[in-house]
Amino acid sequence: MSILTHVRRRTSLPAWVMTAIVVGAVLLIWQLAVVLLGVSPNILPTPSQIAVDANWPVVLESAASTILATLAGFAVGNLVGLALAILICASRTFSDIVYPIAVVVRAIPVVALAPFITLAFGRGPGATVVVAALIVFFPTLVNVILGLRSVPREAIELLAVINASTIFGYLAVRIPFAMPAFVSALKISAPNAVLGVMTAEWIIGGSGLGRLVVQSWLSLDITTMWAAVILSAIVASALFSVVSIAERLLLGWAVRT
Repeated sequence: MSILTHVRRRTSLPAWVMTAIVVGAVLLIWQLAVVLLGVSPNILPTPSQIAVDANWPVVLESAASTILATLAGFAVGNLVGLALAILICASRTFSDIVYPIAVVVRAIPVVALAPFITLAFGRGPGATVVVAALIVFFPTLVNVILGLRSVPREAIELLAVINASTIFGYLAVRIPFAMPAFVSALKISAPNAVLGVMTAEWIIGGSGLGRLVVQSWLSLDITTMWAAVILSAIVASALFSVVSIAERLLLGWAVRT
């Protein structure tokens, strides 16, 4: 390691400090741009106006509903995607039947599926969880299949030499090897889960941030609307950060390579 590289590593700021600086700079630019350009508060209020005038008790109550539905949809969608990917790789017949169906379901817009989801699960939290799971599961399915099918040939040949069973091969080699791809899918799914829940709350109905955005817009409570939008972005970023931390703790070897 060169002296210059060592100095750069010693003087580099932690990631959370850089994030705080960037967020602070964005908020400052936003504040100054709105004031200097004379943008109407009915279109884009300043961060200070949002902080003071937004109905934060309602925003936080709505955020709690969105967070619960997001976590449930995130978990269900990723578990279903992981399970289907393993079954598709393990069985050619299952792959020929299920994979085309999964592609078709993912290709159908959520708006088109909304009536059927409403009939099956009503307009409560169940519908929002289903929509989030539908949006989340496909990236996980594709990434895990790629990971399971990318095992080095040497490992496959070793399993054949020791006459290992299919279950042992998946548990000992294929699934561990696919974990980096699975975690990458989780990173993609984190913001998508929030998007799915808010879309469902908007289209189907609910009591979360998506519903609040529409209600605030219709009642011209623009500061509350923007507060809900900002908080939804914070929730998505927080979930992404949790996945990234878990990746470094559990798959540090993959991150370093």
